[in-house]
Amino acid sequence: MIQNASYRRAREVWLRRPERARAALEAASRAGTLGAAATGLLSWLILVGDGDEKSAESVARNALSLGDDTGFAAAVLADVLLRRAEYDSALAVLEAARSQRRAISWYDLTYGDALVEAGRIQEAELVLDEAVRQPHLRRHALKRLSRLALDRGDLVRARSFFEDLVALAPDYLVYASDYEILGDLQLGAGDASAAEATWRKGAMIYPRRLPLAARLLEHFARTVPSQAPRIPAVKEADLGVRRIPVRTRFITARVGLAETIEEAIVGLRRPGDVIALSESAAAAGQGRVLPLELMQPGRLARLLCSYVGQAGPLHSPSGMQGAIMACGRSRVIAGAIAGGIGRIGGRPGWFYRVAGPQAAMIDDVAGCLPPYDHHVIFGPRDPDGLARQLAAALNGKVAIVDANHSSGAWVVGASYGVDREWLCRALADNPAGNEDEQTPVVLVRKITA
Repeated sequence: MIQNASYRRAREVWLRRPERARAALEAASRAGTLGAAATGLLSWLILVGDGDEKSAESVARNALSLGDDTGFAAAVLADVLLRRAEYDSALAVLEAARSQRRAISWYDLTYGDALVEAGRIQEAELVLDEAVRQPHLRRHALKRLSRLALDRGDLVRARSFFEDLVALAPDYLVYASDYEILGDLQLGAGDASAAEATWRKGAMIYPRRLPLAARLLEHFARTVPSQAPRIPAVKEADLGVRRIPVRTRFITARVGLAETIEEAIVGLRRPGDVIALSESAAAAGQGRVLPLELMQPGRLARLLCSYVGQAGPLHSPSGMQGAIMACGRSRVIAGAIAGGIGRIGGRPGWFYRVAGPQAAMIDDVAGCLPPYDHHVIFGPRDPDGLARQLAAALNGKVAIVDANHSSGAWVVGASYGVDREWLCRALADNPAGNEDEQTPVVLVRKITA
């Protein structure tokens, strides 16, 4: 009973109050009342909170020896082993977890991604070929298979996968770059009419993507009528600003945020620039990312998500469960009631006002790049504090920004001296992009006449 109560309390608060959850688990461990599931969760908190791989591995192995079936211990141990390039051992851990929890098909993607990281591409493709046959994994598997085939030069197979992928559009995980690549493959195979149709369709869906229109103009002397996005493009000269999107390494908890940003902006940054970092990248760097195989959507999440509609991260049970984990059940319930009343009164958005900013910052599979496309990404923890830490490390002004070209920009955290209102205006059209650009950093520079 003590063991179950400790785990339930920790499971309820571990995301929003990790220190409290960890203290409770460690106290139970010292008392000898910590069970397998709680031990697995403790290993996750040690790895994500401290980055202490050695301690996390020891606790995870203990949890597995006790029979942990939650998946946390296996995820921790596999991650630690992958970091050390002990691929065979990591894959054995994941395969055991996958076999133990066969009903959770998201493990197919996790296992396939680990095989790719290990360089075992043929085995990864076999796993992904099976995943394509599962409707809810199809687009995820096609995304991976198309790129793997392209990377190894199998253009016929790559074209087939890309054609299947873009046929799913306009939906999540299908980006303008997929249309660009498919058209290139079709044109290279001598199928000019197919290439034109692909680029034209892509340009209509993604009017902000200039390379698609440029391809049509270059190869077919034709342009596509532009469609104005909901947020008009910022006129840099009028606002007196220059925005420089910066490509970085893929940001995960394995890399240091400050070091990754520093290496990306070297040579581009000037004194006075504001370093704007995507809130999702900031959260990923803090380890606030949870694979769907570790999510356990409850009845409340399944009920509430049915009222959200078909757009947004909270329309899925996992996304709504993420909101409950990040904000607490009471705030989410209060937000749902307020949201319903606001909708009736023609005043949308009250759910997020009541539930809190962490609910608004959640990204689920619809808004994440592989390999995070089967994860829930939560908002960054203490974004103001994180911005100040990064500012001190980088010796400059830093802001954490949630931007979307259809809804504008929101500065969720900033270091001292950042003009938040000015920065929101400067980033309103999201110059970093909303797809797979991998430019989570934007240097924002005031220009004087």
